[in-house]
Amino acid sequence: MPPKPTKPIKGTILVLHGFAQNGAGFAIKASGIRKAFKKVGYHTVFIDGPIKLTPADMPFEVKTNGTPFEDLNMRGWTYTQPERFDIQPSLESVRAAYKEYGPFVGLVGFSQGSGVVGAILSKFNEVVDDEKASDCLKFSMIYSGFLYDNKSVKKYYDEKIKLPTLHIMGELDTVVSTERSLALVNQCENATIMKHPGGHYVPSTKDLVRREIAWVEEVMNGEKDRKDPNDSKEPKEFKEPKDLKKITAEKEEKEKRELDELSKKMARLGKA
Repeated sequence: MPPKPTKPIKGTILVLHGFAQNGAGFAIKASGIRKAFKKVGYHTVFIDGPIKLTPADMPFEVKTNGTPFEDLNMRGWTYTQPERFDIQPSLESVRAAYKEYGPFVGLVGFSQGSGVVGAILSKFNEVVDDEKASDCLKFSMIYSGFLYDNKSVKKYYDEKIKLPTLHIMGELDTVVSTERSLALVNQCENATIMKHPGGHYVPSTKDLVRREIAWVEEVMNGEKDRKDPNDSKEPKEFKEPKDLKKITAEKEEKEKRELDELSKKMARLGKA
């Protein structure tokens, strides 16, 4: 029996986990969007942050349930202590990933990983040492995003981010507040916001994942590049694809006609 034809890959997406996580573990936690990407033809690469954390690096107590701390392989992108902050190791990790797995069509980050993503988007070519890297990069998805406030990172925010960005925020997120996430949104010229009713995690609800993938497909199909000259620069809530919007409009129009007809019939009741 001949082998089944393999589905062509639309592109590779780099994913950066949050603080005290690692690539393999985050691939499981973010399985909803990971599987959805695979289903529509994208390959995802989950890499480890450059810092292997020790108990002294943790800003909170970690319950290991008897497992040696070092075996948990908790990773970070930057230290949380301001005096130890250094983003360079993270940039080197992204550069190494690009050389091994790139080019990338998308960058995805969660929490501390989103901080790194937000910092590198406007200078991606420089970070990965390839002047053509941004030609392939089409979008970024940012979960619980924020701007770093360390002075050493300020230069990465000199320019606005022009790439289409999707910002997913938890309404009950107590780790990264909505206000902090909106600061990164305001750094982006082509930002879209999606909210979910949960906290500080990557949600896997089918409806949200479906809308996320729909947004990615719009970007990849070039629809996000067709700017309305009257469109404002304000970030917007995500709108469904045009075909779904058309179906919904037709359904609403049909219901309106039926309601109008019913109203006319009711008005005629009791008349000779």
